[in-house]
Amino acid sequence: MQDTRYTLTCEIVEHGETLTLAQLCRSCGVHAEWITLLVEHGVLEPVSPNERQWRFAAAHLPRVHTARRLAQDLELNASGIALALELMDEIRTLRGRLAAQEARDEQR
Repeated sequence: MQDTRYTLTCEIVEHGETLTLAQLCRSCGVHAEWITLLVEHGVLEPVSPNERQWRFAAAHLPRVHTARRLAQDLELNASGIALALELMDEIRTLRGRLAAQEARDEQR
């Protein structure tokens, strides 16, 4: 039996904090070119518009991780990632609306 050990490292980031492009890349294990591609396809929106000093909301971290998994697991390109994330966002919104409606119906 093979003994495989993994080391998990994490970085604690405050929700309202912003990250530089380099920090985002390091935290997500991706290259700056890939983040630039995601910005060009509307997957991410920098907090600061100046490309040389881009800063991203810490809330983008899970989105970048999801985009990375979509690229790796499903071999999606940037356009496919943008579409998949848009659909996932829409599903999340609709589920929230449905849950709210069901809660209102239960109160009646």
